[in-house]
Amino acid sequence: MLQIKVIDEEEVGKASDFIAQLNNNEESHIGYCGKDKDEIAKYMMNEISDVNYTESFVVAYEGSELIGILGFDADLEDNSAEIWGPFITPNKWGIVYDMWRRMTDLLPSGVDTLEMFPNMKNTRVFQLAKDLSFQKYSDETVLLYERNTNDKLNHCTVEELSPEYYTDMKQLHDSVFPSAYYNGQQIMKRLNEHRKVFIIINKGVFAGYIYVEAEPEFGEASIEFFAVEDAERGNGVGGQLLKGALKWLFTFEGMESITLCVNAANVNAINLYRKVGFQYLHDLCSFTKEIR
Repeated sequence: MLQIKVIDEEEVGKASDFIAQLNNNEESHIGYCGKDKDEIAKYMMNEISDVNYTESFVVAYEGSELIGILGFDADLEDNSAEIWGPFITPNKWGIVYDMWRRMTDLLPSGVDTLEMFPNMKNTRVFQLAKDLSFQKYSDETVLLYERNTNDKLNHCTVEELSPEYYTDMKQLHDSVFPSAYYNGQQIMKRLNEHRKVFIIINKGVFAGYIYVEAEPEFGEASIEFFAVEDAERGNGVGGQLLKGALKWLFTFEGMESITLCVNAANVNAINLYRKVGFQYLHDLCSFTKEIR
């Protein structure tokens, strides 16, 4: 007998293991979600905070067997929610619309926009997004830099962001990424020993920044954003920022690879990443839908 219900706290371990298994397969991969079960569990319990996961995720059981998980990570300040999944056992996909209705019943009134981020090989979710009238926002390419190429990183002159350059960094970020999942102020609030902004100052002038996040516990890290002032482009600032960030990230033991996501149409950026040493990993597609 099929049962679809809101997740309980004691199910988070089983749920994170289920997500990890499916998210390691490109045919069921969702870009928002991790691939390590412990990392996923930690994120669900600690980072999904605007609406707790016990009020935003639903699970589907056939008898005692877990066959599906679907949820959202709400950002009430931005009035949006990122959809986690659907993660469903492939031969049970027919339950997806029942799960979707159950999950959307949990959405708070403050959420106006839903976002989906499936791998392009995840044809089921790709089609679901279209069937639910989501609009395609962008194509994204994910690139990977592995530790065994770390010897290619030469000396670079980046420095950690200091208060005197907060305004410069926020203005550049918000102008280059006006609709990003973090604005400049939100990045400032996230900074800690594992989340850093590095900058380059040329002759006393702010030239560019890069924001990176490390998860040493899981041996993972990501380059979230970086941008260069118009007047400084073509001067090697982008390459220096990337190399400086990579050198810092690889100071953590167990950090074997770094990923970043870039708009697939941004050929210049992709060429820069490849020049530094990044390799192609996979393609994702961003969908969005206004629901209010």
